[in-house]
Amino acid sequence: MKKLLILFLAVLVAGVAFAGGQSETEGPKTLLVAAPPWIQKKTATLSAAEAFQKAHADVKVEVITVDKWGGPTYIPEWQAGKTSFDLFVSGTGTMLAPLIVDGWLEPLDDMLKGSLAKDNIVGGFLSEGYYKKPDGSGAFYPMIPFLGEVAIVGINTGIMKQAGLWKDGPVPMPGWQEQAFMDWFRKMKPFAAQGAHVQIWDKEFLQYNYVAPILAMTGTFMDSSGKGFDVTSPEAKKWLGMVQKMAAEKLGNWTATDTAGYEAWKTGKAGSFFAAQGHTMELVMSAGAPEDAIGYVGWPGSESNGSVIWTHSVWIPKASKAKDVAKMFIREQVFSKDFQQWQFNNWGKLPTLKEAYESGIERYNEYMPIILNIANNSQSIPLFKDLQTYADIIKKYLPDAANGRISVDEALGKIKSESANLDFTNVRAK
Repeated sequence: MKKLLILFLAVLVAGVAFAGGQSETEGPKTLLVAAPPWIQKKTATLSAAEAFQKAHADVKVEVITVDKWGGPTYIPEWQAGKTSFDLFVSGTGTMLAPLIVDGWLEPLDDMLKGSLAKDNIVGGFLSEGYYKKPDGSGAFYPMIPFLGEVAIVGINTGIMKQAGLWKDGPVPMPGWQEQAFMDWFRKMKPFAAQGAHVQIWDKEFLQYNYVAPILAMTGTFMDSSGKGFDVTSPEAKKWLGMVQKMAAEKLGNWTATDTAGYEAWKTGKAGSFFAAQGHTMELVMSAGAPEDAIGYVGWPGSESNGSVIWTHSVWIPKASKAKDVAKMFIREQVFSKDFQQWQFNNWGKLPTLKEAYESGIERYNEYMPIILNIANNSQSIPLFKDLQTYADIIKKYLPDAANGRISVDEALGKIKSESANLDFTNVRAK
């Protein structure tokens, strides 16, 4: 009798765990999936929700629209033991820093087995989901990256050809000597009504704009003090100074929002665009240009020193009562080959599942070598404990410096002084 009782209790506990705390008499289980608008558009999340619900008749899946930076706004409800969603599809380390540091996310280490074993995921992307535990007892995976990006210079091949920058392919940037570097862009200016070069200087992308060229030049973008980005070296001042000169000569079109940057590029009237590889492809995928309208080059030195990579991940709040169902959705849908390849074939977003790079990639195979070569040598933005505050500080000064409203020395000096007392401990585990 005792053995039967133990067995009964074990089955009961397992059933409750799967049901997210709901009994069988409560009807269909509900899985609330949160996703920002761009994820709903540029990944197969909506069709995945339909497929999962069809495969699991006892589960009702609802997709709710959320702000991509909205994670921290849910902390008060989690403190009360409630949550507006069970699974969030999106989020970089930068966006999720407060949630990781304060321990609001469910560990997902137990998912990294079988088809999701670590060896089956691109290592550089997977490492973006690995963090030090808040209590200092080791490291864990509070999120699993499903979509990868590498910051790279996309080019408009038509404008490059008009500018005489095409010889059996794009003529690469000549190096970091200022005159030659600027002349490369100046050749495009007469043919580029939207600017020889477009960059997005919002809170997220300004980090990549600033640090990636410094990394390509020097092999690091960290300050020699270890406190934040390099704001003191001659290379840092040189790069920001050239950004300022490009704006002054109207070579550069620095937009304040990501939407404005994408729209400027998608006109087909910009010579080049520094963003993620998929954003360059949108000239073809969204704006309807022919597939050979785009190509890629790297900042001088980036093929050996790398650029900046980032990922978007799936994560589950600890407050969710449907964790097991959420994990099933992750495994069956988000990390299916079809889901992973759809985001690349339709929007140029890199899969993180290795299997997705096999048969089924339909477009841009000729560009994969340079994209993956730069990606393989790239680095993530460190997840400083005070990254949110630091990001706000650099947002105060870098766009003004980029557009010539304040001097390079003033901007970098203020960033250094105002961030002197921040905690730059990196909570990434790799």
